[in-house]
Amino acid sequence: GTDPETLTMPVLGRQSGKKTKINYLAPLRTSLALIILVFNWHNYFALFKLTVDRGTHLRFNSPEESLRKNGNISTSRIPVRILPNQSFSACLLIMDDNHRIPEWLAYHYYALPLRHVVIAIDPASHQNPPQIPSRWHQLMNITIWQDKDYVPMNVVLTRQPKDTPDQKREKYTQRQGFLHYECSKYFKSLNKTWTTYHDIDEYLTISEDFFSPDNPRFASEEEFFKATSPIPNRTAFMSEPGFVLRLLQKYTNEPNITSPTHDDLSKTCFHAPRAKYSAVESPRELTQKGVPFYINADRLDTLRYRYRTTRRKLDRNGLAKGVIDLSRIQMQKIGAWSMVHRPLPYYCTKRTVVWNYGHIPLGIQHYLGSLESFSY
Repeated sequence: GTDPETLTMPVLGRQSGKKTKINYLAPLRTSLALIILVFNWHNYFALFKLTVDRGTHLRFNSPEESLRKNGNISTSRIPVRILPNQSFSACLLIMDDNHRIPEWLAYHYYALPLRHVVIAIDPASHQNPPQIPSRWHQLMNITIWQDKDYVPMNVVLTRQPKDTPDQKREKYTQRQGFLHYECSKYFKSLNKTWTTYHDIDEYLTISEDFFSPDNPRFASEEEFFKATSPIPNRTAFMSEPGFVLRLLQKYTNEPNITSPTHDDLSKTCFHAPRAKYSAVESPRELTQKGVPFYINADRLDTLRYRYRTTRRKLDRNGLAKGVIDLSRIQMQKIGAWSMVHRPLPYYCTKRTVVWNYGHIPLGIQHYLGSLESFSY
């Protein structure tokens, strides 16, 4: 869905016109070890182990210490002590994106925390349905859907050689709408709560722009934080697993204290604004800085690409993506149709879909990736 012309988009600084380097991943150094389990499982898994510190913190032994103390590590050491109603679900549509799945799963497992995902395969894919490694099935519930699982029998969305670009785009958005509709019903039937609908090249996180001193939205939260707790340190907040859900709970668990952001995040559906990261690669000395030696930053889009536009405008970043608490909806209100940016139109309003990045504390970082990856 992204315009290919933006692949070489120059990323402007806020005022100077120079490229802006955004080094937002510093608080996520520990979570990156989860991604290493995916890319270098056999080579590096024995190098470190994960242990639960007081049930919340992840502590990583050094590679040398792990080799010395425990050469054979079981995946059961990865913390999974998350209550069913204290996790996220996701509805995901992919087409020739198998190479993106490991990083996306690893990141959201840690950050949300993601514990249940439906992955729908576009029939136009040249790749076979992804073979999700068994280790991920030990950590979360993963369900693979084909068209027959969510597209009505009387609807034909198969792309034809004679289709125009507009027709292809229309079929894609229709398929995504059917997926959002059926996937929402599916997770509702399983009594799931927070569910997200963003794409395989997008990562839900805490927005650094929201916590910027020059953001008037952040300034308006001063009274809220005084009444609840100190202003959260973004770096410290993101150093523990499940930081997206914990930030949501920080706002939604205070019903008697209001603020503009509290009102926005307390809705059944809110929209997470997006920030687009360009295909301009960051220099090696930047991408590998602070990253453990056993992690190859070139294999991870979230480390490899750190340039983005600093404009908080829709013309650069696109419409926001919906996040819904399905525990608060009525099954009959799901409706018979859905939209890409408004998964459940009854709950996801037009007003919030146009939010700019930095409007609320949560946002989605959208990575174009390499030209080869984008055009595969």
